[in-house]
Amino acid sequence: MDISQQKEQLSNAYVRAIASVAGCSLYKPDVDDDNVDIGIASRGGTEPILSPRLELQLKCTSRDTLEESYIKYPLKLKNYDNLRINTLVPRILVVV
Repeated sequence: MDISQQKEQLSNAYVRAIASVAGCSLYKPDVDDDNVDIGIASRGGTEPILSPRLELQLKCTSRDTLEESYIKYPLKLKNYDNLRINTLVPRILVVV
């Protein structure tokens, strides 16, 4: 397994652990044509939002990304655009 695959597996394991502790389930799109690596779903919720979902784009790095009050991570414009488009399910970038 090369380093890129190792980083991908670490990102997936991290998100699975967090989702498990939160009592959420995960789903993985069959085709990654929208830069969505994994989705988180929760059952229930409160009005007006029931069964909330969140879609994630996962990145893993060994670089020092911490600045004084923010995280700095280079991202391709295509990936950024796919995060910020207006979708029914919100999307976020998770950097491990």
